[in-house]
Amino acid sequence: MQEQLKGAAWALGLWGAFSIIFGLLILAWPSITLKAFLVILGVYLIATGLVVAVGSLANREGHWVGGSLIGVLSVIAGLYVFSNPTISALAVLTVIAIWALAAGVLEIVAGFEGNNDWWMVFSGLVLAVFGLYIFANPKGGAIALIWIIGLATIISGVALVVSAFRANSLGKQLSRS
Repeated sequence: MQEQLKGAAWALGLWGAFSIIFGLLILAWPSITLKAFLVILGVYLIATGLVVAVGSLANREGHWVGGSLIGVLSVIAGLYVFSNPTISALAVLTVIAIWALAAGVLEIVAGFEGNNDWWMVFSGLVLAVFGLYIFANPKGGAIALIWIIGLATIISGVALVVSAFRANSLGKQLSRS
């Protein structure tokens, strides 16, 4: 048991340290983070599109025409992301803004139904305001989203490091017993 805790503590600590470093890098270079995301998205769309299109054409069974079309559309979307990164970033932000606004409104409605859950209403307001902010200021919304991801990663990393120290301490207590 104590060996398992030591192994877990080591893994948690390293995971936490990497998370903190990753979060700090995100905060240090927000524009690079957005560009890297778009490159990864473009590569993903092209690679999966090629696999689906070639696989569908090679197999030619079932819904091979639909699979081929999906593959070709994915490749076109990937090429579009590379050729128009600004518009692609706006499209991703628009989807996030629509989601945040819709989820926020639904949370507000749910918060008022039944027992007037003010925490749910507050959560919905935060999401809805964030969605509206992205619509009103897409560049600021992109930066805010990157900051949220960076800060969440750092906070998660700190929590993992604390968990690692606690697991290590528990392992030492068990070895003394």
